[in-house]
Amino acid sequence: FFAYLCPVVSRKERKLKRQDMPTSPTEEFLKLIWTRRLYTNRELATCDGRPLRVISHGNINPVAGTDITDAQIEIDGTVYSGPIAVHAQASLWRRHLHHIDMAYDDCILHLVLENDAVVCRVDGSVIPALILEYPESLNNTFRNLTEGEGRSLCCRELKRMPQVSLYNTLTRLTIERLERKYNDFLRLYTEAGNDWNEAFYITLFKSVGASRNREAYIKLARTVRYRDLCHVKESILSVEALLLGGAGMLDTERNGRFPDDYTLRLQQEFDHLARRFGIVPMRYGEWEISKTRSFSHPVLRIVELAGLLDRKEFLISNLINCTDVTEIQRILSAEASEYWATHSLPSVRSSRCVKRFGQMILDVLTINLVVPMMFAYGKDHADDAMQERAVEILEQIAPEKNTYTVPWSERGIRPDNAFFSQALIQLSKEYCEKKRCATCNIGKMLLCSQ
Repeated sequence: FFAYLCPVVSRKERKLKRQDMPTSPTEEFLKLIWTRRLYTNRELATCDGRPLRVISHGNINPVAGTDITDAQIEIDGTVYSGPIAVHAQASLWRRHLHHIDMAYDDCILHLVLENDAVVCRVDGSVIPALILEYPESLNNTFRNLTEGEGRSLCCRELKRMPQVSLYNTLTRLTIERLERKYNDFLRLYTEAGNDWNEAFYITLFKSVGASRNREAYIKLARTVRYRDLCHVKESILSVEALLLGGAGMLDTERNGRFPDDYTLRLQQEFDHLARRFGIVPMRYGEWEISKTRSFSHPVLRIVELAGLLDRKEFLISNLINCTDVTEIQRILSAEASEYWATHSLPSVRSSRCVKRFGQMILDVLTINLVVPMMFAYGKDHADDAMQERAVEILEQIAPEKNTYTVPWSERGIRPDNAFFSQALIQLSKEYCEKKRCATCNIGKMLLCSQ
């Protein structure tokens, strides 16, 4: 008993304790059943047989911590107010290390499906448990959503919605996605010493990078910092040398000295700038080259970025004050230097073709870079008009076609614009993939209609 009250917590447990424990789909389902009163227990009673009366079911806690807050119950004539914990099995209490978390000492009830352990507070008092019962039809619907053809059920629900309800549902999803990107941008902004340009610069590289090379592009942005580039923006050769050299594309140990004059000058310029700014270049092997199409090869993407960053009018203030997508994409459109019109790689000649961002990349940059930045800047400066303008710009862009939107299109939900496709991406990534059907507004409609 003393060992239970004063547990010896290992270093591994302390590390786990600091991490957020993800809530399982079943626990999200139980929270929905409790707060929406979908349970079928005829007379509520704790597992030790004491009668229980609910005064207030409380609210689902949207942040880390106890699952339900502000609940009020009466057990055996005594009224209790406080939070409620929810687990599929009672034994998960200790596995989630709640027995060493003082925040869970205030719990007045433990909602479970299986009461396979006695749960105590730090002082040794037992937290009463309640096993929830609910209709089998509700359980079948939940299983179909999480394990079966959940997307088909959701598609039918979306098609049945009135136009106003559908627009409101999609708007909430798109704003959720923008809020997530806002949090990502805010983290970068803080890491960059509250520098909007540096945060934007890193996000630019992240947005240009395809999925298999995204981390490499982010590392390049951290290797060659924005303030370093600002010192050499007068020369496109210096900008290219910094970015290509920082990416490991001018590695003299691997390639030796390039034979043509321009790339030799790039190598010599990077040698000088690397010493000046203290840059340790990436390794060439950090890039995924083998499965990359020729037009999106990292070398070409990097020199296109150099053409964009070398432009004097490329300022964050210009982009956040844009009012339509045409104006944004005019600023983002840039050509690589003349050398690359006749070369596909350093010292590798090709037929003449001007290297510039295509329409697909411009749309990606607008959706994943400019709109989130505009939304974040507007939110940070309490500018509602700028936030609304960010959403309006999404409505002017063609819908995305990717692994997240195509399955919806195949089932009859075809987005009209990027505002709609961003909502479907949020729905797929944050709810469908994670089986969070009990927290999704569409899933709640299907479950609560039971």
